[in-house]
Amino acid sequence: MNKEIYYFSGTGNSLVVAQDLALELNGKLISIPSVMDRVSIKSEADVIGIIFPVYFAAVSGIPLIVKQFLDKLENLSTKYVFAVCTHKGGPGSTIENLREMIRNQGGDLAAGFTVQLSIPPSPLEKMRRVFLHQDLRNFDPGNKDSPQLQLKVAKWKRKLEIITNYVSNFEEGWFETPGRLWKTIMAPYNLFMRFMYSVRYKQLSEVPNLPFTELIHLADKSFKVNEKCNGCGICARVCPVRNIEVVNTTPIWLHHCENCIACFEWCPKDAIEGEIVAYERKFHHQQVKLRDMLKPNISQ
Repeated sequence: MNKEIYYFSGTGNSLVVAQDLALELNGKLISIPSVMDRVSIKSEADVIGIIFPVYFAAVSGIPLIVKQFLDKLENLSTKYVFAVCTHKGGPGSTIENLREMIRNQGGDLAAGFTVQLSIPPSPLEKMRRVFLHQDLRNFDPGNKDSPQLQLKVAKWKRKLEIITNYVSNFEEGWFETPGRLWKTIMAPYNLFMRFMYSVRYKQLSEVPNLPFTELIHLADKSFKVNEKCNGCGICARVCPVRNIEVVNTTPIWLHHCENCIACFEWCPKDAIEGEIVAYERKFHHQQVKLRDMLKPNISQ
């Protein structure tokens, strides 16, 4: 059985998950951005894995590029499709929403899993940002020796074995998504968060009258560089959607941003800032090096 593992990653978390799965399942590892220039994507594999981070969980949780990838993916009806989404603590209904998208493409999701591999800023840290204007980058997000982070890594290794066995046996029906009661309880919160997303991204994009999905691409208008920038161009090279050009040693964002903030995370000089990353802490998976993020396509 041929297997293909498609992934999208900004911090490296989803890359590590995809690498681990490709190794255990003896599958081919393919970067989603590396195939997005195709009019359609026709896979000859019998098994397709889709690995990505959760973005805007209260809206859908699925990055725009993953939605566009699914729109191009053909002949899904004969495929065993599974997914794993990485998150910071709140995946919401991402797996459920992904299943609906795949069904609209004529296929079905056999199984969907979630895994937390990073630690979000605490409410106290966010309050310090709002009221004291402290930069969240001053707070340690959990280095490789952090007990919290090590616990999450250990949990992933155990879950990797479960997913590998499940997929290898072509089992179906495992969906890590909230139950009806939890969705009812969370409905007011999600409604509030969608409103807050809309307000924030109208400010970031400087455009008040566009749908939220279009505002996401324009939110890079708030990126800027400080005096530490030396024009090395790593931000442009690490951007998975080629949204950055370096002009006269200065990065220029081109307004088709995915909000993966890879440029911010991987800048070696800590030179990228702006309101778009005001509530973010620099973090990338401890196993991932910059060279790994610069490879557009990795095969196993």
